[in-house]
Amino acid sequence: MIQVIATIELKPDCLDEFLAILHENVPKVKAEKGCLAYEPSVDLDSGLPVQGEIRQNTVTLVEAWINLDALHAHLKAPHMAAYREAVKDYVRDVRLQVLQPV
Repeated sequence: MIQVIATIELKPDCLDEFLAILHENVPKVKAEKGCLAYEPSVDLDSGLPVQGEIRQNTVTLVEAWINLDALHAHLKAPHMAAYREAVKDYVRDVRLQVLQPV
């Protein structure tokens, strides 16, 4: 298994529009062969002193895939190409952390 943390930084004032498109795509991703988890999240102010700054325009996807091949297939899936096209005007930056449990 591998885990992916995708951090999507959005342009200001478009979170709701972005989330609407993302939520339409989530069931398609979860149906992909090899997808174990695909959960969009936004920062929650927990009040914990060790928590960093709350990011107002950031969506984090917490993903788990059976292996790297499944992740690579996901990135090439037609619904992902359509999703990227649909959100391109809302997204400022995307960063991935691909992790292997130890």
